[in-house]
This record gives sequence, C-alpha cells and structure tokens, in this order.
Amino acid sequence: MNQPATPQKLPIPLPSGVFYGWVIVAIGWSANMVAATMNPVVFSVFIDPMREELGLSLSGMAWAISVRMLTGGLAAPLMGRLIDIYGARWLGLFGGFLSGGVLLSLYFAHNIWLIYALFAISGISGFGTFGGQLLTIVPVANWFVVKRGRTTSIAATGLGMGTALGVPIALLLINTVGWRWAWVTFGLAIWAIIIPSYGFLMRRRPEDLGLAPDGAPVRNDSASDDPESAPEQTEEEVSWTLSQALRTPVLWFFLTALTIYMFASSGILFLRVPYWNELGVSSQAIAFGVAADPFTVIFAMLFFGFLAERYPVRFMAVIGGIWRALSMVPLLIGGSHGAYVFMHNITWGVGSGAFAAAQNLIIPTYYGRVAQGAIRGISLPLMIAAGALGAPATAYLVEAGVKPSLIWQLGLWLMLFAGLMFFFLKPPKMPPETVTPVTEEDQK
Repeated sequence: MNQPATPQKLPIPLPSGVFYGWVIVAIGWSANMVAATMNPVVFSVFIDPMREELGLSLSGMAWAISVRMLTGGLAAPLMGRLIDIYGARWLGLFGGFLSGGVLLSLYFAHNIWLIYALFAISGISGFGTFGGQLLTIVPVANWFVVKRGRTTSIAATGLGMGTALGVPIALLLINTVGWRWAWVTFGLAIWAIIIPSYGFLMRRRPEDLGLAPDGAPVRNDSASDDPESAPEQTEEEVSWTLSQALRTPVLWFFLTALTIYMFASSGILFLRVPYWNELGVSSQAIAFGVAADPFTVIFAMLFFGFLAERYPVRFMAVIGGIWRALSMVPLLIGGSHGAYVFMHNITWGVGSGAFAAAQNLIIPTYYGRVAQGAIRGISLPLMIAAGALGAPATAYLVEAGVKPSLIWQLGLWLMLFAGLMFFFLKPPKMPPETVTPVTEEDQK
C-alpha cells in the first residue's frame, strides 16, 4: 500500500511514544457506548410503555427495530466501500448528527408509521445498527494488525458498557420523566460524543499520517538495504479485493452461520423482557439482570480478543455458540426468581463476548485491511435481514399461541448449530498467481 506523498499532521499532540491508533480505539469505544442506546436490548425496555401510551401491538413494535436493521443492511455495502476509500471521518460525523436527531424526534412520535420512518432513517445513519460496526470497528482494524484482537475488542466493549448503563438509565428516565424525554436524553448524548470525535479526531489509516500499523517504526528507503539496521516491522498481511473474497466458499459459509445466529438472537432479545414481565419477575431484577449481560460481554470480549491473537479466530465463535445455547436453559426452566434472569444473562454474555470477538476479527484476519469495509458491507444485508425478521417472527408466533418454551428450544439448537459451523471456517488460500499488493486504486 502506498503512503500519501504528504502525510497529514496528528490532529492532536500526543506524548512521545503514544501511538495515535489508541485515539482511534477510544473514538470507536465512545461511539459504540452512546449508540448502544439504539440497540434491541435497550429498546426492549421501551416496548411496554410505548405500547401502552400509543396502543400498539407487540408485533408492531417488533417491526420498528427490524426496519432499522433492514435499512442499515441496505446501506452497508455502499458505506463499507466508502469507508475503505475515504475513511469513517465524515460518514461518522453525518451519521452521528442523523442518529441523534432521530432519537430527539421520537419525542414527537404519535403513531407507528412515524416510528417506522424514524427508525428507518436511523438505520441509514449507520450508528446503532450493524452498519455502525463499520464505522467503529473497521477504523480500529485498519490501525492495528498484531494487536487487532485486543484493540477491536476494546472498542467493541463500548457497546456492552453503553447497554449496561443504558438499560437502568432508560428505566429511571421512563419512570420519572417518561419515555419521550428518555429518547431525547439519549439523542443529545450521541450528538455530544460522536460529532466532535469523528469530525476532529477520526482518521482513516496510519499510513495517512506517515505511521505504520500497531505503532511499529516505519522503514525508510536508506535503511531498507541494511537488514541489521532496519527496525522490526508489523507482520505482513495479504489483502484481498472484494471480487476475490466473493469467490471464496469461506465467506459464504461465514455468512450462512451468521445469518442463522442473527435470526435466533434477535428473536430471543426481543421476547425475553416481556416474557419475564409475564412471569412476574420484579422490574428491579430484570433491570439488573439485563445489565449483567453487557457487563459480562465486556470482560468476555476482552478475554477472547486476547485469545484470538494466539489461537485460531474461528474457535472463539465455536465457544460463543456453545455458551449462548447453554443460556437457553434458565429460560427453559421458566422460574420467576430473579436468579434465573441473572443466570441467563451472564451465560448469554459470555457467549456474546466470544462470538463478537470472532465476528469482528474474521474478515480482517482472513482477507486483510484494505478492502475489509467493502467485504463486511457486502456480506451484511442477508445477515441483517435474518436478524430483522427474527423479532417479528417471534412476536407472531407468540401472538399465534406458541409457547415461549418452544422458542427457547429452537434458539438453543440454532445457536449451537451456528457456533459449530465456524469450526470448519479455516482461512482461505489466495491462488499464487493473484497474490499481488492491493492498492487503494483497486477499491475505487
């Protein structure tokens, strides 16, 4: 990859020896934290108060989050390609403005169609959807290679922290000032964090600033002829183009496994809080139990992110699928005691952390940095469609009289199957005649 003729200056001065890539990690973490208030877990605590005030059905509310996921999936291929070429700076600035504005506008929601329209716009904005992972994880993966496992996991833990804080804060705001002002508060938080951090601090790749991935010393031409004087370099990686990646069976196998996984996950996340409410579990136990999930994800993701630097990434996904399958057991027991809520969420959190670490790493690990945004983007629509359909499909089943226990059983087997599929996802081998450096011009 060629470096720019005139590297940009650092946006802010840093102490000597501090790599600017860690600023990118901090931006990704903070954006994930405030955008987590738009995810299905936090949204689930808004379902009952919004339904009661607006007279909406369970399936009607399910389609709101699904619309957001679907528009995010449609926007992802273009967004991924633009991130590869131009970086996440201006896309993130625009997306943050739009996302915060959508949450502020929910204050005026008075019918389901306006809610659908606002959620559709939020999907296009990127944050709070799988497209948001393009805006927060791809930049981090661009700045690191050797330390990619830990850094992408650190950035992704912002989702867990935002969810852990978002659930009790949402409940507190709903019970004091109402659900409308709760959305306004979350929208202002997105504006306060994402707009300045992306507008002023985000940069595309270390090469744009005359740096090397992981903060490794940059080899200059005069030293390159002397092996003893040349500084140690970050390990080399082969970058695939989008068209090359699409011809590998591994990518489609990966997509199939994620599609199954997302369909099962979204339905479970949507149904579990209403299910616990119906069982008579106290609202305090539900709030703290649901908050235990993202806190567990934080530590699990960091742990498995470090492991992924030492062991095959696909093993993390296998572990994640097994643990998520085990998390269905407390739901199948159906106890109304808060302990069952905690057991489910902690076990689910371990599986989520392992699976998320693998999901963030497989594409840059298997296909390199240069086209990872485009590869991620093109692979998202089908996966997101499956996730978007999971919640309303679950709601329709419940409204048709299907017992939740059958849904938990189906979720157990789907999670287990999807996780075990990853065991066979070994890295693809590029044909020798096509192993050539991929430049930015190849992506345009």
